[in-house]
Amino acid sequence: MGQRGPLRWRSGQGWLVLCGGEGDEAVHHAVLARCAPGGPAVLVMAAAEDSDRARDYERRYRAWGGPPLRVLTLRSREDAFQTAHARWLLEARLVLIADGEVRRLLEIFFDTPALQALLTAYHSGAVVLGIGAGAEAMGTWVLGRGFEEALGAWGWLPGAFVVSHYTPEAARALQAALHRHPFAYGIGLAEGSALALGPQDQIERWGQGEITVVFGARWLDAR
Repeated sequence: MGQRGPLRWRSGQGWLVLCGGEGDEAVHHAVLARCAPGGPAVLVMAAAEDSDRARDYERRYRAWGGPPLRVLTLRSREDAFQTAHARWLLEARLVLIADGEVRRLLEIFFDTPALQALLTAYHSGAVVLGIGAGAEAMGTWVLGRGFEEALGAWGWLPGAFVVSHYTPEAARALQAALHRHPFAYGIGLAEGSALALGPQDQIERWGQGEITVVFGARWLDAR
């Protein structure tokens, strides 16, 4: 388990990057700088289907001199069980998990070979960049649609809510969630910000947006 100060995260040989939104180009350049040579990059479109956005990512990564970007569209849980899709993730040196509806992302990936392949790739050194909903899925819980419920997530950051597109409304919803989960804490990622967690317990802030960490009232008791 990686740890620096109050933050703990699932350890791996790669970087785990949580990005608050599509925004800051500097975040993508920092990601590319930390990719190992060889192997493709994979853009996972599971939280939403958006061919225009996928083509835009392909164009931008080509312009930035990045590795070939494959687009992996997962429309259902059946897609996440296909061996070929898991192989794409296993071979990747960079995996981008695109933004969209976090509930859909969680339902498609839950307990599937695709999720296990993603974890194996990260353990082996791949950089995993979660964007928006892709970042939120890394927590233990996420705020559901309308901020009215907490959904179980992947648990790569034990005890954490990850909230992307962090706004005053989202901040109030996070405070309410922490009132219901006083042993937890929350990470608020504004647009244009990224929290980068490295394989040697590095913690870095990328981009120009703010990152807010909020602790539940009983968080210290859980330590």
